[in-house]
Amino acid sequence: MSQVQDPPAGWTASYFKAVCVDVGSWTWGTVQGAFNEKASLSQIIVDAVIGMIPLVGDATAVRDLIAVVIGMVDDEEKRNSTWQWVFLIVLLFALIPVIGGVIKGAGRIILKIALEAEHLTPAMKIGHNADGANEIIDFLNRIGQKNAQKWMLALRIADHKTMLLEKFGYLMGTLDKTLAAAGSRLGDSFPSLTTRIKTLRGGIADVRKKGTEMIPIAVKELDQKLREIQAYIRSGGETASRVTLHEVATGQRVTTLTQERRLIEQGALPARSTRGGFRQNPANHRDPGEIAKYYTHVPGYPDMKYGGPDAKTGQFNSIAAFAGKMVNRQLNDGEQIFRFFGPARTTHGVPVDAASASGGWWGVGRAPRTAKEWREYAAVLDSFNGDGFYVTAKVKGYNGPKAVVGTVSEQFGNKIPGQYLPGGATQAFFFLEKSFADALRKMGEDFINGVDPGPVIDATTGLEFTFHKTGWIDANGIWGYSRDLGVPATQTARLASREKAAKDNNKVIIRP
Repeated sequence: MSQVQDPPAGWTASYFKAVCVDVGSWTWGTVQGAFNEKASLSQIIVDAVIGMIPLVGDATAVRDLIAVVIGMVDDEEKRNSTWQWVFLIVLLFALIPVIGGVIKGAGRIILKIALEAEHLTPAMKIGHNADGANEIIDFLNRIGQKNAQKWMLALRIADHKTMLLEKFGYLMGTLDKTLAAAGSRLGDSFPSLTTRIKTLRGGIADVRKKGTEMIPIAVKELDQKLREIQAYIRSGGETASRVTLHEVATGQRVTTLTQERRLIEQGALPARSTRGGFRQNPANHRDPGEIAKYYTHVPGYPDMKYGGPDAKTGQFNSIAAFAGKMVNRQLNDGEQIFRFFGPARTTHGVPVDAASASGGWWGVGRAPRTAKEWREYAAVLDSFNGDGFYVTAKVKGYNGPKAVVGTVSEQFGNKIPGQYLPGGATQAFFFLEKSFADALRKMGEDFINGVDPGPVIDATTGLEFTFHKTGWIDANGIWGYSRDLGVPATQTARLASREKAAKDNNKVIIRP
């Protein structure tokens, strides 16, 4: 069997050879010998897939389509992975004339953003999805797509499900026929290679059968991720988290932009500022009616007007620390909270006081994994807290503390000028019983000095506390100073996505 020498139209000889080498390494695996035959067959397979793609020279689609299919053939776990099928349908768009190449490019970005966001809290996904929206629009502008924003907002992956299933069947059939023809030409001359071809054909049949089940699931998954990103470049939008929050805040589903604007004006939903962060709640003591849109004290819960208004500004600072509705609720069984603390230090020449392991302000959900995540989304200014350590707690039972819960608002550096942090995480304010609070504070001081108290349970609230070191070396003097704070060019919406919430047993639960 002679090797195919000439590259297809639009391909350089060197790149065609490189792709064929890659395909050969995946396809033939541990098959020994028959070097020329394997190389030749690899080129035939690549050439066959190239012939299916209307966009001349789309080398990455060819390479990746073959890689994903062979990976599914050889690995049952990949065959059952929704994300593998999402990647495959993104690549299948390359087989659709005219619009397919554009959707494939946008789909790759959507997939990348979705995978990166898997381990982020919904609050953190706000900025992440906004970055994804920027990246997609930049891509569309680079390839000359007219009216990129309008095109992006009109895109629906689900509209192409039938065509994707058709192209998938075409791809599987092409690969099977190519391998069958190659096997016939080889005959019995190379037994190990012939056996591998039979294995590949059997695996392709399995993948083809699995595709009828998984492609509709993958289309639905990718379409949902697309809709989440679209929310950041449109006026309105309906992600599941936004709709749920509407239902929690108002008792009814909100479906129009006018209704959503009204909710923001009423304080039910957190609003974005012109700098892109979560706008601080109105908190001037002379305007109680405006404050009431966002917060009303309930007996038995913390009073966020404690200590009175700030002597200089007339603001209730604790109310301004929230964005949107402040919910009075009890922390429920299984919920997690965290608080960062550390010794006194100096940042940018400004002394920063020690921060305690005990206090009123707590993050809700898992503790941030990076200093960037903590600073930006929890909006903890360098002048507030120098970090180094943190304490986590989990509610056990049904005596969790009564707290005021809501979205963290944006914060501006004053004591250390020039820092801006957008907020967006979920926070809770509550008080522990004084004797336990004092003991927790002392344990934190001891932990800083190397004494680990181990897990500690507050019998009153059922909270079980554990102490940790962050190990971060980039927590101070870095985040929030150099980032471009202007409104992104693609941010056409006046209304951004909101903090995720859910209704459970008639209680409002705002989740990170």
